Amino acid sequence: MIKFRKVFSLVFISLICLSSFSSCEKAGTELADLMIIQGIGVDYEKGNYNVTVEILNNEQSGSPSGDSSSENKTKIYSIKGETVADALRLLTTKSGNLPLFAHNRVIVINENLNEQSISNVLEFFVRNYDSRASQLICISKGQKAEDIIRAKLLNDTVKSEILENLLTESYQHSLIPQVRVIDAVNSLENKAATLCVPAVTIKENGENEDFELSGCAVFDENGNVSKYLSVEEAEGLAFLNDDIKEGFFTETLPNGEKATFVINKSKTRFNVKTVNGNLHYYLTVNISCDIDEIGTKEREKSDSEILSDLEKTIKNAVSGRIEATLNTLQKADGGDCVHYCKILELKKPKIYKTVDDSWKSVFMNVKTFVAVNVTIRRVGEETLKINETA
Repeated sequence: MIKFRKVFSLVFISLICLSSFSSCEKAGTELADLMIIQGIGVDYEKGNYNVTVEILNNEQSGSPSGDSSSENKTKIYSIKGETVADALRLLTTKSGNLPLFAHNRVIVINENLNEQSISNVLEFFVRNYDSRASQLICISKGQKAEDIIRAKLLNDTVKSEILENLLTESYQHSLIPQVRVIDAVNSLENKAATLCVPAVTIKENGENEDFELSGCAVFDENGNVSKYLSVEEAEGLAFLNDDIKEGFFTETLPNGEKATFVINKSKTRFNVKTVNGNLHYYLTVNISCDIDEIGTKEREKSDSEILSDLEKTIKNAVSGRIEATLNTLQKADGGDCVHYCKILELKKPKIYKTVDDSWKSVFMNVKTFVAVNVTIRRVGEETLKINETA
């Protein structure tokens, strides 16, 4: 009898809990009553933030205030507010639905914030409980963020999903860094580090448009874009940050023909020394790659001649990108996107303590020496190895 009472009590309590939880469900939380946000673009103009959002068209129906038709997969709204949070909260007045930020894929930020720091833009996404810290960030170069969100792509698709895939795949192919909200915030809070964010623009494709990578935007200490790294310099940044996943590059051989190299593995190591009071960084890149395509004239040469051409080409491709990246970053308003300060702290903590407060000026005078070790995994039916020291 006592056992029966215990079982009955457990069942009764469970029913009460289930009833309580179901009664706490808010009205108006059906799928059709939510704005499932996919992408957010942020511009700043005339003292207000202009926020553009792409949301899923849950009912596949048109809206007089949104850019949609019965075939559109998404709707797009733009609204202004004194802050990003203000504008996003006012979205309800456009659609009548509650915004859901948990599914947002990407945040596009205008390169020109008119002295408004990127920190101000990210503030809402850091503090809002529904917002994910893993949202990807990119900069709209030469265009408004609204233009990126409203791009006229070839097919009716979720534009923000395509942009997210572009950023993700480009990172996997070592073309650009991957920057999430949490990465940007950590970089901005680190006085010695410099924030570097992928830049995107729109390219015309007949009557339609496509997204296109445009290197990376480098931010100054005030949170504004100070300069850009080119596409090649962004690749050099990946080598410097030891962030090569896989990828490829096409270069011109000494005879004028083209060759395409596929990267399958890369590892970057640093050593730091002080020479006459100056910091010297010794960089070693161990790279493994395949030859994806090679000029027909090369096949007429001997093996040693082919190796010599490939050796020079790979050396110029890797070291050239690294040097170009450092040259750009070490100019007058340069920034440490390559984490040299962190490397110094780990390898030479005593020296780091003496230069921590003046790192920006110290970084501009750091000298870097590059050594490249290349393993060509496949050239036809042979496996060759080249050791290159720059």
